[in-house]
Amino acid sequence: MSIRWTANKVTFLRVVVGFLAVCLFGRGAWANLTAVGLTVAAIALDALDGHLARKKQMATPVGAQLDILGDRMIENVYFTYFAVVGMVSLWLPVLFFARGAATDFLRGLAMKAGHSGWGAPAMLETWWGQALVASRWSRGLYAAMKCLCFCYLGLELALTRGSVALVGQLAADVHDMIRVGAYVLTWMTAAFCLLRGLPVLVEGWKYIAGNAGPVGGAKSVAQEAHRKEIGEKGGGVAAFFDLDGTLVARPSLEKRFFRMLRNRRAIPARNYLLWLREAMWLMPRGIGAILEANKVYLRGVEILGEHGEGDTDGQPAEGQPRAAWRRNPRQPVPTFLALAIEKVAWHANQGHQIVLVSGTLLPLARRAASAMEAELAARGITVTIGVLATGLEELDGRWTGRILGPAMFGEAKARAARRRAEEMRLDLGRCYAYGDSLNDRWLLAAVGRPTAVNPSKGLGQMAKKRGWPTIEWKDLTPGHSKFREKNRQIGVNVKNK
Repeated sequence: MSIRWTANKVTFLRVVVGFLAVCLFGRGAWANLTAVGLTVAAIALDALDGHLARKKQMATPVGAQLDILGDRMIENVYFTYFAVVGMVSLWLPVLFFARGAATDFLRGLAMKAGHSGWGAPAMLETWWGQALVASRWSRGLYAAMKCLCFCYLGLELALTRGSVALVGQLAADVHDMIRVGAYVLTWMTAAFCLLRGLPVLVEGWKYIAGNAGPVGGAKSVAQEAHRKEIGEKGGGVAAFFDLDGTLVARPSLEKRFFRMLRNRRAIPARNYLLWLREAMWLMPRGIGAILEANKVYLRGVEILGEHGEGDTDGQPAEGQPRAAWRRNPRQPVPTFLALAIEKVAWHANQGHQIVLVSGTLLPLARRAASAMEAELAARGITVTIGVLATGLEELDGRWTGRILGPAMFGEAKARAARRRAEEMRLDLGRCYAYGDSLNDRWLLAAVGRPTAVNPSKGLGQMAKKRGWPTIEWKDLTPGHSKFREKNRQIGVNVKNK
């Protein structure tokens, strides 16, 4: 009978292999060498379970916590053993125990607050925190340092210690050099361990502050009644829509906005260099982070108004009539796919809440929501569309380029949808989600009724594997004959590819 290897099974196996290696240490030179080989295998299995979790889409909150538990068990057992036999300072296992207990406690508070507890942007909002804890280079370097440290100590044990050492008596100076190497390597590993835990300790205090007191007190009766009323309206169901490529034809709104700023020379020249520098920091997190989480090019750029020219704070200027929606020449005009409008209208007619979840800038997403509300109003449908997008820090009427909170892409979309569901008492199992790219997979997986729209190759393959329905919203105008044919089926035009 074949065994289907999952990330959690591999995590369990590497813990067993690590314990077996420690059991072999001190039982003779060849047993020590075997233990060194098993140590390398345990570290390799650590990389394998991460690969399975990412590539095979097996990542779960429980799996992430099991991975951390496996790391703790292996590093604590190894350092405790080497401290007992006198090869490292007793303070090393004490340090690792204390660091692990503190960071895991804060991660637990973060998870209780609904955030990711293993280094995702929801908990760590600073770029340096994400780089030290969540980036692949940091995790890979730490695993390599632990592997080198444990193997070095194991080889020293096999070659130079005990009556059956493979290498007999060594000159005192050679033995001292080996000992200095072990000392430097172990404390370098400990220092990097503390450095990786620093962002969790620094940014995790906000959760202690949030749990030490009522934080504004328990939610008021009026707030709870309001949320209950909102949740009951529409049966606790929402439709979450990605924006670019799903509702709006590409190129994306932000890309068009960037071109408008560039053509008007509104972006300072130094911002391009700042963007490249930030891209280098984000590179370990992948191209998606570089494109979605890097807004430094907007530093010093005048903040977009939410209203048309001539308006002040949303009020019509003197002598001008009020307009519900007006084009702002500083913002790109959303070009909605016709069938997308009909799908949003269908959800609105069902009484579902409509929420845009986009990595684009918050003002652009709000303008898209206003434009969609106007499209629906033209069909006699009155609805208020919610917006979850990437917000930027503002200072003296200009953007600083710093993102407030997490950039709304990847897993952050799913977390935002879960928070909205909790606030509005939505039943995620009955909610809908629509996305077009592989970065939307977490949002789609968070609801009970996901749909891949105009899916990319990667999302199309995942949708087929998971049985998610897929639909194609071509750029058709309402007057097109094919549009009229598809429009009759908009509520049921779903196919499994």
